[in-house]
Amino acid sequence: MPQEGKKIILIADDSKDILLVLQIRLETAGYKVLTAGDGKAAWETLQKTKPDLAILDIQMPYLNGWEVCRKIRQDRGLGSLPVIILTAKSQNQDELMSYECGADRYISKPFDDADLLKAIKELEGA
Repeated sequence: MPQEGKKIILIADDSKDILLVLQIRLETAGYKVLTAGDGKAAWETLQKTKPDLAILDIQMPYLNGWEVCRKIRQDRGLGSLPVIILTAKSQNQDELMSYECGADRYISKPFDDADLLKAIKELEGA
């Protein structure tokens, strides 16, 4: 069970190092963090836990981040969930595709902690 009052963020990335770094940074900032190492696990976790925000990598096994984002937008219970795409894919078409699938923010790796936290705070207030 999440700690009372803490916002829950799901991070989905196939890099264990990225998951660990993000988990530590976000927990230090006061969030409860759930992690998933692939798109299928991310989707299952989203359906079970209904977090407050999702951070998705694009390149993941089973379902990529864009596919997960589309599923979120099509789901009645999750459709308004804020989604941040956080990815090493940094071409203009990757950013465009992220917004077309319904992402609220697009951040490329390497990323600045302050930029990520600012995006999270902005989406919390939306």
